[in-house]
Amino acid sequence: MDFTQRPSDSECFDFLRGYVAKAPDGNILETLQTQMNVLVDFIRHVPPAQLDVVHPPYGWSVRTVIEHCIDAERIWAYRMLRFSTGDTTPLPGWDENQFAACGYARAVSRDLLADEFLHMRSSNVLLFQRIGDAAWDRIGIAADLKVSVRAMAWGIAGHWVHHMAILEKRLRNA
Repeated sequence: MDFTQRPSDSECFDFLRGYVAKAPDGNILETLQTQMNVLVDFIRHVPPAQLDVVHPPYGWSVRTVIEHCIDAERIWAYRMLRFSTGDTTPLPGWDENQFAACGYARAVSRDLLADEFLHMRSSNVLLFQRIGDAAWDRIGIAADLKVSVRAMAWGIAGHWVHHMAILEKRLRNA
């Protein structure tokens, strides 16, 4: 399996293409592993006073953005698991704003958010390593859109790149 092969446009829907484009070139499994270490360190060093700040023009707090990225990765990894096994059951979309509005992480410390991300990403990397070569090309339907297993892996990496750039800018200007 060539883990450096980016997904083609036919493997992912419009908004996911933007995230795939943001993922760095190279082996996607190595990227996800490296990202894990960088992101855990970043989350652990967010100033506690900044966790619940909403920096205009954004509508979510720093904590909510981190929580959103964790939730998105968890959902995309579940989809990868289903599609990689050949499960062709169409999967529903998810409302990121509904997830953000529930605020379940407001009672969670930044260290627990970092731990949650660390354990989830570690688990996902192990899952992605056991997905068979042919399964990376499998296409499933999520939110009424076709997407490959490979595209979701690259999308996970690029989604974090996208949000980290915004978070770093927000915290630098705070």
